[in-house]
Amino acid sequence: MLTLEQIKQHCRIETDQTEEDRLLLSYGRAAWRLVANVTGRKLLEVVMPEGATDAQRDDPDFLNTLLPADAPENAVAVDEDLRLAMLLMVAHWRRNREAVTDALSSGLKELPLAFSAITGPYLWITL
Repeated sequence: MLTLEQIKQHCRIETDQTEEDRLLLSYGRAAWRLVANVTGRKLLEVVMPEGATDAQRDDPDFLNTLLPADAPENAVAVDEDLRLAMLLMVAHWRRNREAVTDALSSGLKELPLAFSAITGPYLWITL
């Protein structure tokens, strides 16, 4: 789950500004669910082993080895990319408290483009 500290840092909110804390945490939970729903994945936090290198922290394959043995087939370890997608949504919802769309020739854009670009590689496709 996103922490209040992560959200405030991303949104450039001072830590002593607490008026929106509950709302920001609600956005964080909603962003977690959105990423899970859009990707079709079961998102799981993993605990880094002591002494893990920066390369390991950024390696999705390594992170997925840390998933519990009983994790569902569609489980994925939440990495920095997925966390960033969530933070982008939180910032978007904080700035735009009403419905926002950009008319395009192909229809309407419902999510920031960066969100789709980041979550795209994580899509779970069943045949």
